[in-house]
Amino acid sequence: MKKYVKLFFTLMVCFTLSFSLYSVVSAQEKPTVTDDSETVVEEIPGDPTLTDEPEETTEITTSEKTEPSTEETTALSEEENNNEEEATTEEEESSDPKTNTGTPVPGIGNVKYAISKSKTATQLDENFETKVTLSLPAGEEKLATDIVFVLDKSTSAEIEAQALNMLTDLQNTAQTTGADINVGVVIFNQQANTTDFHDLATEYSVIESEIKQNISSGTNTHAGLLAAEQMLSGDTAVADSRKYMIFVSDGITYMYNETPTAIGLENADKTNVFAGPDNWATKYGSNAAPSEGWNQYLGNVAAQYEADGGAYEHAYGVAYDTNTYISYDEKADHAMSVDVALLKTYQTYQVLASKYHCYAMTAGTSSGGEYTWGPNFMNFLANGETYSFDSIKNDIYYLVDAGSTVTDYIGYTEDYNFDFINDAEALSLKVGDQTYQAVETAENTYSFAEGNYVVAYEPGDMANGEMFTLTTNVPISQFEPVQLTYTLKLTNPKTEPGTYGQYDANGSLGYDGLYTNNSATLYPVDTNGQPGAAEEFAKPTVSYTVEEEPKEPTKPEEEKPEKPDKKDPEKNKGADTATQTNMGLMLSLASMAISGAFILVILQKKRA
Repeated sequence: MKKYVKLFFTLMVCFTLSFSLYSVVSAQEKPTVTDDSETVVEEIPGDPTLTDEPEETTEITTSEKTEPSTEETTALSEEENNNEEEATTEEEESSDPKTNTGTPVPGIGNVKYAISKSKTATQLDENFETKVTLSLPAGEEKLATDIVFVLDKSTSAEIEAQALNMLTDLQNTAQTTGADINVGVVIFNQQANTTDFHDLATEYSVIESEIKQNISSGTNTHAGLLAAEQMLSGDTAVADSRKYMIFVSDGITYMYNETPTAIGLENADKTNVFAGPDNWATKYGSNAAPSEGWNQYLGNVAAQYEADGGAYEHAYGVAYDTNTYISYDEKADHAMSVDVALLKTYQTYQVLASKYHCYAMTAGTSSGGEYTWGPNFMNFLANGETYSFDSIKNDIYYLVDAGSTVTDYIGYTEDYNFDFINDAEALSLKVGDQTYQAVETAENTYSFAEGNYVVAYEPGDMANGEMFTLTTNVPISQFEPVQLTYTLKLTNPKTEPGTYGQYDANGSLGYDGLYTNNSATLYPVDTNGQPGAAEEFAKPTVSYTVEEEPKEPTKPEEEKPEKPDKKDPEKNKGADTATQTNMGLMLSLASMAISGAFILVILQKKRA
């Protein structure tokens, strides 16, 4: 019996050691999660750009201009021929040298420039406010000016002194404002004697010596004006509206072209052929201005000159022969040298006056008293106006005179509304580099620079427009811009997300909508105190964007750990170690019981 008890305890010890060892090993091992899903390898298509084969290129061809068809060419030719025939007929009718029926030339008309001005607006800020600036002259304009003097060789010392006094005043302006004033001088005798442009602020003495230079021999007004046109058109850095040409002469001229050219006329006793101012009386019987007027006279000269076709033209100073001069008996049928010189002077002056500010000033000379047609011609070029260097200086220096006004109607439609910020703190005015704050002098009235500039505000609505008037009580200089800045507020911005309007700072792009002003108009007064035609400012536009409100982020739900599903073996993979340990214990006890029963059975058989 003792033998069986020992065997039983031995089996128990073995079982206990085995169970302990199994528990330790099971606790150290991690559960293994197996994934029975198949791995799919996606085949990536090949990139054709990585192949070694050359790419196909598409050749783009531009269609050539097609020639007109034969029928179209024939029709065009017939039309051109008809036009040429009509033109020829008109020329023949207006070029009869026997009857002098040339078409009258048009009068001289000085170019009328729009007054330099600008209006700009800043983009709307976060408060839907914009700052608007009115500027006279335009804020972006370069303050540079060209002045060309075209002086007769016989210009008197008195005229020269007046011109230099004008330049002295302008020099002070250039030095104080920093403006560029360039001065060129052309003195003409037989030809034009031209200088370069000089900076008035720093080279006044050079300009003075060029104006006072002494030149003699001959008078070629046409050459002088040709040189002035070449100088002014050659300076592309300065706007045409800031170019001035001052033509000073007694008008007595008898040669023309850049290289002096003349036409010889035989005198009354047929002993001499010459070109000079005395030709006038030889052809017309006196030195008076043409009785038919300058327009008709020049038209007749143009007809005769064209009919002659240059047959009598001759280099000035070269002896004439019988084939190159006009005989005394035929003098009425041809354009003589004085005629052509006056015609070409008129034509070139007209070209200059169509582009630049031009002044024809009559120089008082002893010759002018004798050949009265000369000063009379200068008066014709000046349109009957009498200029002085003081008045010309004012034209060069001042943009508009005292009494000029600007009316500005604030932007307002059924879709949007801007309000003028009626507060002195929201207004400022700048003259050159000097800034002035507004001073409220009465209800809705503001003054700047001790009353030199006044803004009067008038509240209103769509039916009775909200507006203000800017009045200048002093002249405004070309060289010191006057700039009024005020503030507007958009009172009814949209709330729906989107972009409204398009921004155009100076109104040059022509956008439609969100105008800062419905209109702004300049009512100028010129330097002679005469009201000018009203001129409109450009209209800036602004824009703004309403952003879509961001959505609030949603909090993710916390994931709850899943309970093992006994029915789903896939969900039970990786069960915890404690469960596996309990299972092992139950299996070990069952194994021990079976083993013990098996041993007892064997022992009983042996005993039997």
